[in-house]
Amino acid sequence: MNGHHLLLHLTLSLSLLLFPSSNLFVAADSEPMSSTTEECKSSSKSFEETWSLLQKAINRTISVAEGLDSFTSKDYISYYTIVYELCTGKPGEENAKLLYFQYKKAIEDYISSKVLPSLRGKKDDILLRELLTRWSNHKTLTYWLLRFFHYLDRYYLPRFGHPSTEETSLLSFYDLVFDDEMNQQVGDAILSMIHEESAGEKVDWKLINNIVAIHSEIGDRSTKNHAQGFVERLVKDNVAFYSDVASNWIASSSFKFKDHTPKEEKLHENPIVSSKRIKLVSSDGDVFEVDYKVAVMSQTIEDAIKANPAAASDEISISLVNSRTLKKVIEYCKKHTTESESESESESESSSKWDDEFLKVDQPEKLFDLVLASNYLNIKSLLDLTTNKIGT
Repeated sequence: MNGHHLLLHLTLSLSLLLFPSSNLFVAADSEPMSSTTEECKSSSKSFEETWSLLQKAINRTISVAEGLDSFTSKDYISYYTIVYELCTGKPGEENAKLLYFQYKKAIEDYISSKVLPSLRGKKDDILLRELLTRWSNHKTLTYWLLRFFHYLDRYYLPRFGHPSTEETSLLSFYDLVFDDEMNQQVGDAILSMIHEESAGEKVDWKLINNIVAIHSEIGDRSTKNHAQGFVERLVKDNVAFYSDVASNWIASSSFKFKDHTPKEEKLHENPIVSSKRIKLVSSDGDVFEVDYKVAVMSQTIEDAIKANPAAASDEISISLVNSRTLKKVIEYCKKHTTESESESESESESSSKWDDEFLKVDQPEKLFDLVLASNYLNIKSLLDLTTNKIGT
């Protein structure tokens, strides 16, 4: 466990021991909603019962990836908070371990039950087009699950020696689709199209390049380089019949390993007008309206906005942070948003003095509440500041 992580956990433990009545963790929403943190909080919910809520979230994410559903900011906050509470409760570390393996199994189950059946029996360009669609869907699925399960990546998976949630998802796709079952069929489909071109027929080279680019993308986001190995294996397995064609293919300027991912594959680049005002609702129902730049100092809030950029001005419920603490967090974010726009040495020194004054609270529990809030909202600079203050 690294020093910062150890200090954070000591802080969390101390806050619960010294200030058990602290009202940071109180529910915000009185209205019912599906898969909410309220369901998690009901008396003695076991890990299995809580996981069933996350399984529903994963199933819904699959529908979103396939274009059958969409998320709201409220959905994002709800799912993120369920994971957060599982990992920061009393058996948080044990829950985190269970959570990772359940996450991995859910990804593998999805690929086995939906992706592979959609590919079986297809050939040539029909197979490749379906594979490209499934890969695009899988990237969208990975995009959202990475955000819901982000707390695992922040504190647990590096210590456990597991790959990140993103790498786990992408490698699961590669291992089950390419290594286990479809590798030969995909190779045959590519070579069949190359053979058609050699016979004078027109071939969709963009499609072929995009299929090979899947391997490059996985290699870019993981510890493995899949693209080169795939092509080498393709040539080796078919050298007797396709040696000349394959050699020309690799040497030709029409084939590249990089920059062939279609532009439309880039996820969620919807522009969000930075002049928008964002409404944040504390756990006790108070509404704080802040500038967009102030709000997105919190990675949690930024991801909630990205869940539905068109509705960025809608209220975002910060269900685990009370009004007193949220007001203090906003004060910090406002100051440091302004500071980041200027880099003079004198202003940096002034900011440091401001931070010292900011941390002078009349009750220790207010400092602990700031640690908890910055951890939940994923404001790294504030988390570092507050935990370092406690450490000294």
